[in-house]
Formats: sequence, structure tokens, C-alpha cells
Amino acid sequence: MLKAEDFRSQTWKRLTQTLEHRLQELRELNDSPSFGTEKTALIRGGISELKRILSLAEQASLSKAVDPDELAGVDQLAVTGLHRSETTN
Repeated sequence: MLKAEDFRSQTWKRLTQTLEHRLQELRELNDSPSFGTEKTALIRGGISELKRILSLAEQASLSKAVDPDELAGVDQLAVTGLHRSETTN
């Protein structure tokens, strides 16, 4: 699974530009009345998949952020041998 920091890389930024360019091309093709229903369905499928890939960054950014204090507590629990559930009783 990809993490939020994966989407901040230069590689992801270049890939996003390429995917957005291709998405625009497919949208323009989709607007063309010269294609039959089968070709139009293939184009729409491509559009859908590109949008799904591009939305991965949004999904990663919507993940719950972890409070740094919470992480510090995890280290302390490991040292004492307690589980988090035992500390809340």
C-alpha cells in the first residue's frame, strides 16, 4: 500500500502530469461522435481507471494522522511490557 509521502516524490508528480495529459486526451476522444458504443465504453473505462489512479493521493491524504505524542506512548509501553489496553483500565 502506498503511503502519503509516496505522493510527494518527483516521480509521482511527473507520473501525475502524464496521467492527467492522457486523461485529457481520452476525454476529447470520448466527446467524438464518430466512435461506436464499444469503443466509447473502452474510452470511458480508461478514463475511469486513470481517475482511480489519480485519486490514490487523495485517499492517502485522508488517512488519519498519528499524533506524535501517541507514538511516544507506544515506545514507553513496549519498554514496560504493557499493552495499550492494559493502560486504560
